[in-house]
Amino acid sequence: MALIFIDRESEIKLLEQLHKKEAASLVLLYGRRRIGKTRLIQEFMKHAEGIYFYTPNSEEKTILTELSRAVEDEFFKGFRFTDFTAFLSYIERKCQEGAVIAIDEFQRLSNIDGAISLIQRRWDEKLSTGKGLIILSGSSIGATHRLALRGDAPLHGRRTATIKLEPLKYLDLEKWFRNYPAEELVRIYGSFGGTPAYLEYIDHEVGVDANIVANILAKNSPLHDEPETLLMGELRSPQRYMDILSTLAQGRNTITDIANSTGINRENVSTYLSTLGTLDLVERITPVTAPRAKKGLYAIRDPFFRFWFRFVRPNKRQLELGLENNVWESAKEEFNQHLGYIFEDICVAVITAMGKKGMLPLRIDRIGRWWMKDAEIDILVLEKRGGALAVEAKWSEVSYREGKRLLSALSKKATQVPDIEEPTLGVIAKKLEEKEKLREEGFWVLDLDDFKDRELNQP
Repeated sequence: MALIFIDRESEIKLLEQLHKKEAASLVLLYGRRRIGKTRLIQEFMKHAEGIYFYTPNSEEKTILTELSRAVEDEFFKGFRFTDFTAFLSYIERKCQEGAVIAIDEFQRLSNIDGAISLIQRRWDEKLSTGKGLIILSGSSIGATHRLALRGDAPLHGRRTATIKLEPLKYLDLEKWFRNYPAEELVRIYGSFGGTPAYLEYIDHEVGVDANIVANILAKNSPLHDEPETLLMGELRSPQRYMDILSTLAQGRNTITDIANSTGINRENVSTYLSTLGTLDLVERITPVTAPRAKKGLYAIRDPFFRFWFRFVRPNKRQLELGLENNVWESAKEEFNQHLGYIFEDICVAVITAMGKKGMLPLRIDRIGRWWMKDAEIDILVLEKRGGALAVEAKWSEVSYREGKRLLSALSKKATQVPDIEEPTLGVIAKKLEEKEKLREEGFWVLDLDDFKDRELNQP
């Protein structure tokens, strides 16, 4: 199916605002490969005059040849920039005219000796005095940090705006897969995640299980080796990083757990986790009441990577033998457990979206997990003035009686949270019996049917 363009309204609006200014702008657009950066540029440039350049991963001559092809029609067939300085002189002229210049995979320009420093110098001396909009787009997050984001980066301090393109959220899938029941959307999100190019492979004519087998598990499928490919593009020695991600996917999420499981010493584990954090693959989680706590838990951020390291990598041998259907039949129960963790993340996203639309009983100042010793609250929303919403997330069908039991236990746990009084108590479940009765009793409750609320799904 064709790739659908959704949920990039704010990014398009920002680019349009910068383009209308009578001043030069340098925008850094970055995010993981296949996240939709090129599509965003294309959509924006449908209504903005300019030139799109693609940078191949090659040496100087090939790069200049590819950059030249983009402007052949303006000059003559076979036109070629003699060197990178000539290319920048062309860019300067176009910027004086107020054009949009988009350079995709800009980090590969570093294959040309001194190219990034030349861009820096030209921006300082001439480009910044023009009227054009320059978009530098990069899919290597590590390289983007080295070239533009770190304090010692050549382009640090030059950019007018930075757009970090994130994966789509669960609620965005409602706009894409309109005919799917909410439960199936959770299963899609829990396996394919929110990367648009991954979702593009889903065949709407067959079920989720068949799509998982055909597009992720089968050895020749398009996403079978995707995480390995991405890590090899970012890291010189990805094996230990993959071992850490596999450990996290199995639920061992402290530095001590990871060190014991992988045989990597604690100091190196911390370094590897820091790198994976920079690449947006891993996040550090602390209790929402103690964001600066020294001890934290670690988790894989992206649902697709979490799925891959839990169900694909451990079963590589069987999958290489063509036993993907057998693997999936054996993994279904574990997949449902996996969805329990994914569902908690989805609930946080839904609550956040509701907060932005004023659909909550309080304002969100902080939101996240909370734990202390043996007590844990799946989602705790805190308001600066002392209000709180404590929520239990259950990926199951919950009866009225079970709901009351969960809320009673939640009430006891909430008493252990410091500095809050009488929090609102809530449950979000796959299916919740007698929701209205629980609401009448003063509880805040939702199930998957509520996720399709029209107001919630409006931009």
